[in-house]
Amino acid sequence: MKQFIKLEDREARAKICKTYGVTTQALCFALNFKRNSKTATAMRKMALENGGTLYVESKNNKTL
Repeated sequence: MKQFIKLEDREARAKICKTYGVTTQALCFALNFKRNSKTATAMRKMALENGGTLYVESKNNKTL
């Protein structure tokens, strides 16, 4: 299963990047679960708290 967090609010994305001192690309990797460090986990949590939505795709391509 593939999962990702969708966060469209640019201000929230910028706030997360500034808080953790990372680039937008690092945030993108974290939200797409391509990184699993403590910082990436914290950024995902913050994204969900600031209006992000978690999507999970199953093998038959249905979004839950």
